[in-house]
Amino acid sequence: MKRNAIAATAALLIGLGTLAMAPTAKAAGLKCAGADGKSACTAAQVDDLNRGIATGRRMHQPLTMVKEVTLGPSGTLQCTQTNGSACTDDQLSAVMAVAASTHSAAVEIRITKSTDKSRRM
Repeated sequence: MKRNAIAATAALLIGLGTLAMAPTAKAAGLKCAGADGKSACTAAQVDDLNRGIATGRRMHQPLTMVKEVTLGPSGTLQCTQTNGSACTDDQLSAVMAVAASTHSAAVEIRITKSTDKSRRM
């Protein structure tokens, strides 16, 4: 019995270590620009993106846990999961897919993903 408890604890710690190493939005980020590619996105464009995310949850599995995307400094987008943590790389990719399919010609937005190479393993 004690041996099983030790094995279960070891498996849990190994699993937690694996989860801690998973890439998150801290290692990658999104930058949002208007149609000209230079000006930052507006709050209205980010609101449209959030509506697209809510609609896209049925089509994109990674979006089910995305709470919202907010506009940060200098046109960056900050993606938050429903549990309060930063979005994963898969979730950021899904947000980009939604952005590509939800904008209209009048309200075009450009989203690019950047990666912090100093945090890669």
